[in-house]
Amino acid sequence: MSYRNFQVLVLYNEDPLLKYGDPNEVLAVQSTTNTAEHITAALRELGYNVQQVAVHGSYEELTQTLSRFSPEDTFIFNNCDGFGGINRAAADVIEVIERMGFAHTGCSVAAARLCIDKPGAKAALLANGLHTPRYQVFTQAEQDFHLKFPVIVKPSLEDGSIGIRLDSVVTSHKQLRESIERVLTLYRQPALVEEFIPGRELAVALIGNRQLEILPITEEDYSQIANPLERLLTYEAKWDPASHYYHTIQARVPANLTPAEESVIKQAAANAFQTIGLRDFGRVDIRFENGIPYILELNELPDLAPDAGFWNSARAAGMTYPQMIDKIISNALQREGWIK
Repeated sequence: MSYRNFQVLVLYNEDPLLKYGDPNEVLAVQSTTNTAEHITAALRELGYNVQQVAVHGSYEELTQTLSRFSPEDTFIFNNCDGFGGINRAAADVIEVIERMGFAHTGCSVAAARLCIDKPGAKAALLANGLHTPRYQVFTQAEQDFHLKFPVIVKPSLEDGSIGIRLDSVVTSHKQLRESIERVLTLYRQPALVEEFIPGRELAVALIGNRQLEILPITEEDYSQIANPLERLLTYEAKWDPASHYYHTIQARVPANLTPAEESVIKQAAANAFQTIGLRDFGRVDIRFENGIPYILELNELPDLAPDAGFWNSARAAGMTYPQMIDKIISNALQREGWIK
């Protein structure tokens, strides 16, 4: 099928408010609108017949919106990283897409649910011989604690650094209980507690399926932060231009790695990508300590905005923004048999 014989629907979530959590964290979900506009412009520049559609409201409304299109001639570029102000509902959007028979970019609903479920993803990584920080899941603050301090406490079903603050890294049982209680109460989900790995923080962007293209590795430069327990990407550091850490922490790409280090990290990222079942593109976040790549999490839908890390890696590989989008959708179209 020629791309001239079908249309591409750029689907994105439009969420004015969050269902729970810190109201200021809505920036992380509202960014998808701007990103969708850039994706749409890139696809048009590439010659695709493209429409941009926001999803919001109920699942019935989403189904009604999609029913205006035919799965026979509509391919979905999915940029929904949530739905109705709930991060984990991103997988529900994929479920609706697939139930209605649409082919789409990105992973299946099963892989998306596993990726969003951080403890589940970590268990899958460990079962396949990959490294990830030791962890526990807390559904109440007074559970027995079996890890070593320092640890980091985070929501188990969020991304975009939502729920991560400087005081998320704790060194005492009192701080631990307080942080767990905050996650349970504010985010209405179990708390994931991990041993804090003080090593280098790396992000590995990948494009492809059977053949993976691993883009230049990004490193978060924490050299200006004296306290090693504050060397992390909090929500403010990632999203708030008024934050000191937003300007202090710079992303360096490509990371300064030896060939041997780069090989180990790329192999771990590729193995994690395939273990979780990601498709077309994705990002793997890693802490590298004593030669060991500890996988922190996988992002099945990394931010594709022109100021985001995935694009920075693609640009370092010599791509233009439209070329990056073209590679992503071409891999998806080939996987689905829409183009050769």
